[in-house]
Amino acid sequence: MSAWGMTASEQHDLLALFTQRGWTREVTLMTRTRHCRQCRSVHLNYIDVCPRCRHLDLVALDGLHCFTCGHVDRLDHFTHDERLVCPKCHVRLRHIGVDYDRPLESLACGKCDLWLVEGEVEVQCMDCGQLQQPGELIQQRVASLALSEAGRRVVALPRKEGMPEQMVGQRVSRAELHHMLDLLVPLARRHAHRHLLMVMSSGALPSRSVASPLSASSPAASLSAMAQRLTSLLRDTDLVCEYDAGHWLFLLPHTPREHFADIARRIKSLTDLAEDSAGLNIALEMHELPSERCTGKASYWLAQLLDDQASGQPSGKMPSEAEA
Repeated sequence: MSAWGMTASEQHDLLALFTQRGWTREVTLMTRTRHCRQCRSVHLNYIDVCPRCRHLDLVALDGLHCFTCGHVDRLDHFTHDERLVCPKCHVRLRHIGVDYDRPLESLACGKCDLWLVEGEVEVQCMDCGQLQQPGELIQQRVASLALSEAGRRVVALPRKEGMPEQMVGQRVSRAELHHMLDLLVPLARRHAHRHLLMVMSSGALPSRSVASPLSASSPAASLSAMAQRLTSLLRDTDLVCEYDAGHWLFLLPHTPREHFADIARRIKSLTDLAEDSAGLNIALEMHELPSERCTGKASYWLAQLLDDQASGQPSGKMPSEAEA
């Protein structure tokens, strides 16, 4: 991104966008950084303070443990006339390990004289002065990144000149399409609604599909170009999904079967293209939802439908002009 002339701020924004869309993945976690919640600075000072008065004047003191009565207190409380005497049972402590021991080092607050084992940690930002608890800091992961599978598809298919930046209809991800189908299919069964799912793919497909040869440098580029053509038929409420490198899916809610023939005729007139020298075909299948295949999660039955379409098994039928 530096080679593209992007500033540090622009690089950060672009990485955030890629991460939000699932186009990157972590390879190796380097470290984690903590930032001020107010100004996002990393110049932080961690301070031990007294939990009672919040003062930072803490002095390290030794503690003693009297074996006779079990009393534990500061060393200066045991000192009387240069001798060690327990302030509770008044027994003189002569031999360490026999009469007493030093179980811990303690702290004393220089302001309120509170004796404590350890102070509470506060974080002060050195840039804006904000005081906060360690748990309130913003934590960020610093890692080496690589493009995910979805990210590789995005950068491998540069947008062609003259293509519109936005498609008609709503562009959704694979997960969003699965979620929408999981909602629409049960509702369609309950209320006798009908939806249309169009599956566009590349390669040689069965003769039952309306296939049109399309000149392109690659199957993926051909699919992208054809998807742009088909958007002229979509409504604002229709959904468009680049499902994977070989399939584009179009979901047209509340489209009854009697409209399929008209849509097929309009698509055929729209895709009247010249023969491609490489013999690359673009095929489109129509599926009425709900059907007997639409049982369980959409991520399962939709994958089965695409597998059957690729293998040439009957999975759906698109009305021809003769049927229209």
